[in-house]
Amino acid sequence: MSNRQDNESPTPVSESPLTPLERLQLMVPGFRGYKVKDLIRQDDFLVRKAITQMLEEARGLIEANEALVAQSNPFDPMIQQYENLLSELRKLISEVYNAPLGDAGMHDRFKVYPEDLERLVEYDYRLITKAREILDLAKSNQPPLSILNAVKEARVYANERQKVLMPSKLRD
Repeated sequence: MSNRQDNESPTPVSESPLTPLERLQLMVPGFRGYKVKDLIRQDDFLVRKAITQMLEEARGLIEANEALVAQSNPFDPMIQQYENLLSELRKLISEVYNAPLGDAGMHDRFKVYPEDLERLVEYDYRLITKAREILDLAKSNQPPLSILNAVKEARVYANERQKVLMPSKLRD
């Protein structure tokens, strides 16, 4: 075995971990981080589109798993669990996809402060990470109840995300 010399080992550019904004920029092609006011709607749309695509893929996998269970035993109680999961997942997809900022100019009606945009990035990152987790759970054929818990967590993030986009007087 040979000893590695210092000049042979790769040196990292930075020892610091990536911020949620940097992680989102890596996860969502074209995302600019809500930095340019005129592009806030576009960035919001890109994030919500990436999230809904993952969730739609998960929905398709879950529906296929439910169909397999139904084929082997149409009266299996797990079918009801799948139906509850799919109902919650459809609500989440609808809430994320139809969130107002991408279509309506809420930021034109009230001031969006930089700290609000930072919180928005945090919720976006949490939401996209949770969407990826849901997709991974669906791909690994996890039981409906374990996926349902992840969907419920994602809905909390989606609701909190929407509050960030409201005037401060209406948030509570």
